Amino acid sequence: MAIRGKFENNITHMADGLKAMGHPGRIAILKHLMQHGDCTCQDIVNQLPYSQSTVSGHLQKLKDGRLIKMKSVKTSSVYSIDMDAITSLYDELGETFKLKTDKKQLSLF
Repeated sequence: MAIRGKFENNITHMADGLKAMGHPGRIAILKHLMQHGDCTCQDIVNQLPYSQSTVSGHLQKLKDGRLIKMKSVKTSSVYSIDMDAITSLYDELGETFKLKTDKKQLSLF
């Protein structure tokens, strides 16, 4: 993808984040992580109408897009939302599209 080099880093970062969010299942997973905090893949599978392989694939996309973090706990992987990344994406969108917002009222879900 040679064209990616032609864009500023913040635009590329914004596109990567939006692409990672670009599926209803991934948005549902982000919402779940926001509401419940740290979760394993199985925790998410137990609460959402997706198979384990589907959730795993979506978690990987969200991780690749740097919207979630993963840590190993014993034999499990535990996922959490990366609020710094979400806030950064929010700020970049606001700046790019000249949106006036009050961060005190920021509620993602």
